[in-house]
Amino acid sequence: MHKLHRYWAGICLALILLTSSWLKLNHLGHRAITYWDESFHALTARNLLKHPLKFTLIDQPWLPYDYKSWSSNHIWLHKPPLSMWGIALSYALLGVNAFALRFPSVLLSGGAVIFTYLIGRELFDKRIGLIAAFWQAFNACSFRLIHGYLFSDHVDIALLFWVEASCYLLVRALLSGSSRTHISCGVAQGLAYLSKSYLGLLAFGISLAMWLLARLRRFPEQKHPVTFRHLLIQFAAILVTIAPWSIYALIKYPKEFIHENWYVLAHLNADIESWGATWDRPLFDYMVQIVPVIYTAVLASTVLLIYRVIRYRTWQEAFIVLWSIGVIVPHSVATTKTPSATLIVMPALVLALSVVIGRGLSNIRYASFWAAMGLVLPTFPGGRSNVAGRDDFDAIEAIAPYLMANLWIVWRVIGILGFGMMIWFGMRLLTRRYRPRLCHSAIVLLAIALTVVPAVRSVQEAKRVTDINADDPTYLHLGQAIQRDFAENACFFLDGEPIGIHQRLMFWADRTVYMVGNRDLKANAATVKANGGVPYLISRDESEWPLVADYTVETGYRIYALTESQHSRPPSQK
Repeated sequence: MHKLHRYWAGICLALILLTSSWLKLNHLGHRAITYWDESFHALTARNLLKHPLKFTLIDQPWLPYDYKSWSSNHIWLHKPPLSMWGIALSYALLGVNAFALRFPSVLLSGGAVIFTYLIGRELFDKRIGLIAAFWQAFNACSFRLIHGYLFSDHVDIALLFWVEASCYLLVRALLSGSSRTHISCGVAQGLAYLSKSYLGLLAFGISLAMWLLARLRRFPEQKHPVTFRHLLIQFAAILVTIAPWSIYALIKYPKEFIHENWYVLAHLNADIESWGATWDRPLFDYMVQIVPVIYTAVLASTVLLIYRVIRYRTWQEAFIVLWSIGVIVPHSVATTKTPSATLIVMPALVLALSVVIGRGLSNIRYASFWAAMGLVLPTFPGGRSNVAGRDDFDAIEAIAPYLMANLWIVWRVIGILGFGMMIWFGMRLLTRRYRPRLCHSAIVLLAIALTVVPAVRSVQEAKRVTDINADDPTYLHLGQAIQRDFAENACFFLDGEPIGIHQRLMFWADRTVYMVGNRDLKANAATVKANGGVPYLISRDESEWPLVADYTVETGYRIYALTESQHSRPPSQK
C-alpha cells in the first residue's frame, strides 16, 4: 500500500495515456486519406522508402512542373524532413498503409502528454501536472490531427512533441543551471525546427524573454537564471542540429530550398494561400477550435496568471505566460494566420487551467475561481466558434471581426472573473461565522462536481472524432489492381473526381496520377509518351479511348489507353 501511494502519480498518468491511446486507435487505419495535407505527407514519406534523402511528391513527373508550386512539385521541401522520416520508418516497420501513416502521431501525442505532466510537476507539483495531462490527452483538436481530418496532421503533432521536449528541458535547465541541459534544450529545438521550421524555436524565445526581464529587474531572483552564455549555448546547439540537413538540401536542391524558406518567411507580411486575417483571429477563433469546451476557462486562468506574474513576479507562472504570449502575439501580428500554427500553445493553456484547479484544492481564492468557471461554462451561451469558414471576413474591413462574431468569449471571461470575486467575498463573510475548512471543502466539492461536465464533454468530443471513420477502400482496391496489372512507367489521368482524389490513388497505386480537369488529354498523352511513360485514362464513364482494364465490379472504374493502338488487354508485363 505504501508503494502504491508512492507511485500514485505514475499510475494515474499511465491510466490517462492508456485510455487516450485506446480512443486514438479507434478507426485509426481508415483509408480516406485527406487531400489537405495528409496525402502530401503520405506520398512523400512513401517515396522516402525508395530514396531516404530525396524528398519527392510526384516521384516520377511525366509532365512539366513548377518547382515553386508545392502542391504539384517533384522535389518536395515544403515541410522539413523529420516528421516525414518518422512516417517512412513506420511504413518500413508496419507496411505501407493508413494505420502506419498515422501511428507515429499516436506515439508522439502520447509523448507530448507526458511532457505536459513533467512540466507541470517541475514548475508546480504532480497534481497540477496530472490535471493538465488529462485535458491534453483528450483534446479533440489533436485527435483530428492524428486521424488526418485537420490539415497539417502528423507534422503539427511532431512539432508539438519536440516543442514540449525543449520546454521541459528548459525548465530543467532553469532548476539546475546545467549547461548540458541547455545544450539538450537547443538540440530539441533543432529537432522541432526540422519538424516545422521556425515555430520550433519557441523555447529560445522564452529563454530570451526571461533573460531580458532579469536584466531589466522585472523578474524575481532565480537560483539559476538564464544568462547570455546560456543563450549562446542554446543557439549553437540549434545550429549544429539543423545544419547537416540544411546544408545538404541547399547544395542538392538550391532552387527548391531557397524558395521554400522564403515562402515560410513570407507568412509574416503576405497573405499566403488566402490565410490572411485580422489580429483577433488566433485568439477569438483558432483558439476556440484548439481548446474546445474549456476555452473560456483556460483564457480566464491565463488572465489570472498574468495578474499574479505582474504582482508577485513568480518565475514558474511567468514561464507559462511567456509560452502563451510567445505563440499568440507573433501569430496575431503576422499577416498569414493558420489554425494549426497555434497548436503549440495548447499545453500552456491547459497548464494555466490546471494551476487554478490544483491550487483550488488547498486555497480558497483559487477554489472560488474554479467554482466560478464551473458555473459559467454550462450557463452562459457559447462554446463554439461562430466563424463558418476561413474566408468569412476577407471582404470586411473591421478592426476585430472575429472578436465581434465570438463576443460570448468576452462575456464568459468577465462572468468567470466576476463570479469568482463574488464567491470569494461570500466565502470570507461565511468563514467569520462558520469553520473556514468546512466552507472551503464545500466550494471544492461544488467545483469538482461542476468540472465533471466539461471533463466528460471533452472525452466525448475526442471520441466523436474517432467515431467518424471516413473509410473509403475504393482507391486502395484500385491502386492494388494498378500495381498488379500495369508497368512502373504507367501514367494515369483521373477523370470526373473532386480535387485531391488523384493523390489518394497515387498513394495506393505507387504510380503517377494526374487530375484530368481542363487538360488536353491528347497533348498531355503525347508529352507523357515523349518522356518514356505510357498514358492511361481512369474514368467511371464510357470513353472512345481503347478499354484496357475494367474494374467496375470492385471499384466502379475503367481504364483506357490514351494511344491510337487498339489493344484490349492490360499491359501487365514489366
